Amino acid sequence: MLDIKPIVLQDALAACLAQFADRAAAKQVKLESLSPDKPVIVQADDEALAVILDNLTDNAIKYTSAGGTICLRLSTESDAAVISVEDTGVGIPSKDLPRIFERFYRVDKARSRELGGTGLGLSIVKHLVHALGGTITANSEVGTGSKFFIRLPLDQSNSRRETDT
Repeated sequence: MLDIKPIVLQDALAACLAQFADRAAAKQVKLESLSPDKPVIVQADDEALAVILDNLTDNAIKYTSAGGTICLRLSTESDAAVISVEDTGVGIPSKDLPRIFERFYRVDKARSRELGGTGLGLSIVKHLVHALGGTITANSEVGTGSKFFIRLPLDQSNSRRETDT
């Protein structure tokens, strides 16, 4: 059962970055974050949000070579917060993109076995994003990297409080 409450997304991104900092550094991958100064607040479950961010960041590190960059970017558009996880990794072939959120689907089965994984991670991410009332999309180019975009509804009670004062 999800425990929905207001969450400041900058805090969630910072926790994710802290968790993966050592692993990224050991692989010589730059891990960075870009966020607005003003808090971006959504109604979400903090554990579900952590699973989403951790899974996408873990994948980005797995598939990005030394010298590459991973950026967790936060922005807003009308009534949604947009979190993007962008990497300069191996990328995903366009023929595979429509299927990456399916259970057990792996783009490169040999490499997935080598790096670990069951093919469930992105399916779980999609399920959790939908459970939080959001959407997830991805685009990618082989040899250039991948970008995953999560859109979650902004906490409207927070914006109402700001306009009431």
